[in-house]
Amino acid sequence: MSDLDFTIGCTVTFFSKKRRTPPNMNNGMYYPHFVIKGAEQLLGVNFIDGENVIFDQSVRANALPVYETVDYSALQAGTEFLIMEGGNLVGEGIVKEIFQHKSYGSK
Repeated sequence: MSDLDFTIGCTVTFFSKKRRTPPNMNNGMYYPHFVIKGAEQLLGVNFIDGENVIFDQSVRANALPVYETVDYSALQAGTEFLIMEGGNLVGEGIVKEIFQHKSYGSK
C-alpha cells in the first residue's frame, strides 16, 4: 500500500523574474519541489494538470507526490509553500484541498 494515493489541489504563482518560459503543468513532465514556508524539507511533486501559467498571476493546478520515503502530511488545506527548481525559487502557492484517492483493493 502506498502513502502517495492523494492529489494536491493548489493555486500557484510563478515569478517572471525567475523563469524565462512558463512551465507546462499539463504534460506530466514538470517535477519541481514544494518547500513549506518556514521549513526546509524538499517535497517532490509532479504537476498533472492546471490552468495555463501567466507569470505573476495565481492559477489553479493539481500535483501528485513523488517520493514514497518523504512525509507529505504537513501539506494540508491552507499550507503555503515555495516552488523550487533545484536551488532556484521560481514561485509560490497555497494548498486548497487534498484529494484522497479511493482504494480498490491491493494490487
